Amino acid sequence: MRAYLDCVPCVVRQSLEDARLATDDEAIQGAAMHRVLEALAEADFSRPPIQLGRLAHSLVCQVTGSGDPYAEVKRESNRRALALYPRLKELAGQSRDPLLAATKIAIAGNIIDFGVPGEFDLEATLDRVLEEALAVDDYEPFAAVLRRAQRVLYLADNAGEIVFDRVLIEALPAAAVTAVVKSEPFINDATAVDASATGLEHVAAIMEIAPGVTEPQAFGQAWHEADAIIAKGQANYEALSAAGGPTFFLLIAKCDLVARHIGVKRGDVILQAQTSRVAASHGARAPSEAAE
Repeated sequence: MRAYLDCVPCVVRQSLEDARLATDDEAIQGAAMHRVLEALAEADFSRPPIQLGRLAHSLVCQVTGSGDPYAEVKRESNRRALALYPRLKELAGQSRDPLLAATKIAIAGNIIDFGVPGEFDLEATLDRVLEEALAVDDYEPFAAVLRRAQRVLYLADNAGEIVFDRVLIEALPAAAVTAVVKSEPFINDATAVDASATGLEHVAAIMEIAPGVTEPQAFGQAWHEADAIIAKGQANYEALSAAGGPTFFLLIAKCDLVARHIGVKRGDVILQAQTSRVAASHGARAPSEAAE
């Protein structure tokens, strides 16, 4: 999915939030925003939106001298999510379809996102997602692929959210699961530090990649050897929606552009098979092919 002009105000808003978290000095905040605006004026909009965000975030960190403006935010997200973990496990275990419940729980966790405007209500989102139907429902091929998958590659998204991912990973029958986190801080994306803090490292092997990756080659053999690839969140959808492979996107559509690209409404709950081959082989409808 390529970037659009509509992405510019979102990146600018996010950059200002980054700068304000990084420093209270308005002069430094202003200098950071000047660098971001200059870079956006020359940006390549044929690339995925996540690369604009990555560029802007790195510039803010350079100017402010902050290595991780969201460090405390991520710690609090992990703490809140871990407090919910026993309830999440109970909800999944008591369901008539534990895998479906665990999948919806993982999707609900996607609301923990400081890269989009507005506040979120984690518990209310959990209740809503568990109750409502999937707007894009490729659960049948998803479950069928997972039943026979031996190797699963799980592309994680945000801190806190990875506790919800852990519930789904623990419900997978696969013999080997590799969870992918970021090798360096980027907004509130999960890193190896978060994987350790939330116990994710105990249920999956941890792989680190740089923020803003848009090519499957970055995942090495893990991508090509995976029987199933689970990609969480909007950024992974933006970056890898045309990457191929037995890939399933799990997300809440929190952006109008992403929602339109998928063919749903903002706020809808998505489980989409990346390729029509995967869906068609199990008798499900092919995912929508929205125009770029």
